[in-house]
Amino acid sequence: MVLTHTDVDPYSPTESYYECRDCGARTTGKPITTCEECGSDALFNLSVPRE
Repeated sequence: MVLTHTDVDPYSPTESYYECRDCGARTTGKPITTCEECGSDALFNLSVPRE
């Protein structure tokens, strides 16, 4: 099995992806400030390109 970049980090400039640093839950869509799974505010936007 070969993993591609999109399998690991599904960056898309047209859709926002957020991940909770506390529980690891991921969600897409509208900007959010709290995790829907655990209620934490430790979210970061995966859609921001990193090099």
